[in-house]
Formats: sequence, C-alpha cells, structure tokens
Amino acid sequence: MENLNERKLRLLENIGKLIKAIDDEIDWFISSFMEMDPKRRTLARNLFYQKQEERAQLAKEAYERFK
Repeated sequence: MENLNERKLRLLENIGKLIKAIDDEIDWFISSFMEMDPKRRTLARNLFYQKQEERAQLAKEAYERFK
C-alpha cells in the first residue's frame, strides 16, 4: 500500500513539473509575439523555436531507445 502511495506522490510531482514547463513554454511563446522591441521579439521567437526543435530531437531519441 505504501508503494502505491509513493508512486501516486511521484506522479503528482511529475504532473506539477509538467504544468510548470508548459507555463514556461506559453510565456516564451507569448513573449515571442507580444514583445514591443523587435530585437527582443526576434530573439524570443528564435529561442522558442530552437527549444522546440531540441525537445523534438530528444523525444525522437527517447522513442527510438524504448521502441
């Protein structure tokens, strides 16, 4: 029974981390369109897309590893 509760707790912690990561991504996405300074807007947009590409590559590698 204790093991199940520990797994539930870890799952809830991971969900909390995912929610924070999603919130951070949304902030980056919004700033890439709402930033008034064109240089900062371009930088935010480029960083957002670069992070997306890196995550896609990591996800692909993880998928291939556990396939």
